Amino acid sequence: MELDPDEVFADDEDELESASYQDNGDDESHFHVAVSCIAQCLKTQIINSSYDELAICFFNTREKKNIQDLNGVYVFNVADREYLDRPTARLIKEFDYIEESFSKLIGSQYGILAGSRNNSLYNALWVAQALLRKGSTKTADKRILLFTNEDDPFGSINGITKKDMIRTTLQRAKDAQELGISIELLPLNRPNEEFNASHFYAELLGLEDDDLNQFMPSALMSAPSEKFSLNSYPQTKK
Repeated sequence: MELDPDEVFADDEDELESASYQDNGDDESHFHVAVSCIAQCLKTQIINSSYDELAICFFNTREKKNIQDLNGVYVFNVADREYLDRPTARLIKEFDYIEESFSKLIGSQYGILAGSRNNSLYNALWVAQALLRKGSTKTADKRILLFTNEDDPFGSINGITKKDMIRTTLQRAKDAQELGISIELLPLNRPNEEFNASHFYAELLGLEDDDLNQFMPSALMSAPSEKFSLNSYPQTKK
């Protein structure tokens, strides 16, 4: 189905004014930053008539929606569209309201908690890997772009449970990478607290020494929207 850019962007003038106001405020949320980048990506693909396919995947969620029925992972989608597919006018329209509807329809929970065996980060990587099994690695670049403001996802637990969760999550990431799926981190700093990749994500991404030292400046200087330029990948976000 061909999409009409005029129809997709009919309300953009009001939306851009609202976004500009929020961006200039002091209380802009990490959620707003991530959602804005994804929305820009969707609209850019329409303008460029891109054949890229993508999925939008939230993790650490109250509700679940994914083909594996895993807890804490919600794949956002609309009718008449596969989970991993080209964006549609309906997807863009409904995603424009995600900030208003998220709490009611999807909801969030705070991270990976002590006393729980639910590992939403592991589940999110598993869901993303399954989505990206579609197609051949010879014909598409496959990426997971991960937004998060939590640099130590297992920081609230300890002992053997923590070691086990870290081990299985790193192995899940390694499995995805061995299938030709790259994982890119888009870290979001908390107020007065810089994201510290060395807590966990350096090992997941395989960063050491100079690569680790250079990672944060380059990650923060690179506009997230610039990373949405290659072929199919799902987006995860905390």
